[in-house]
Amino acid sequence: MLILPLILIIATVMASKWAQGRYAERMAMGHKAQAPENLTAEQIAQEFLHAHGVTDVRTVKHNGIVTNYYDPGRRRLYLHGDILSGKTLSCWALALHEAAHALQKGEDGDSFQWRRTCIRLTRYVPMLAVFGTAALMFFMKIPFRNSMMIFIAICVLIMLMNLGTLAVEHNANARLRRWLEERLSSSPVAQERIEVLLAAIATRELGDLVQSPRYFFLSALPGTSSARP
Repeated sequence: MLILPLILIIATVMASKWAQGRYAERMAMGHKAQAPENLTAEQIAQEFLHAHGVTDVRTVKHNGIVTNYYDPGRRRLYLHGDILSGKTLSCWALALHEAAHALQKGEDGDSFQWRRTCIRLTRYVPMLAVFGTAALMFFMKIPFRNSMMIFIAICVLIMLMNLGTLAVEHNANARLRRWLEERLSSSPVAQERIEVLLAAIATRELGDLVQSPRYFFLSALPGTSSARP
């Protein structure tokens, strides 16, 4: 009875670990390569936005646990200080990918908002599920087997929701790719390397599931998160 659920949770954890490891490995490699021009990630991101007529998105330094993301409500691009002022291919790729989300409006904008919701669920719900299922066993005397089934079902469902919204990330990369082909036409090697980085950035939030304890205890509890500027 538990064999299938166990297979599902193992596959879910492995997929999350794969995304986490892939992102970390490729970003580390990208940090070793300098960008083809002497521009910071903030500068190239703003250049990309201005090229598409977007002039109301501010780039803000934010060194919190949750950072390097675009907030459509505030129209701000929150970047870690090392990324914002960085001049490596990794810094460029991450800042440009997040800036590309600012171009997603209308139906694409609605999809992006749902994607953000799924990311939050991936970060925080697994730990809430741990406490919730523990409470079910302690207070309601629900058998461990049933509680474990509930926990597994929650984690698998969250991962499926995360996977189901990845098209939003690929859409952002596609918008960016068209610009990069012209902007970096004289630096084809740099363009290829950024493409590799963008592919890993698109799936990085799949890795948030196995990092749920980190996000929960360092950013969800009162007094743990850094206030956004």
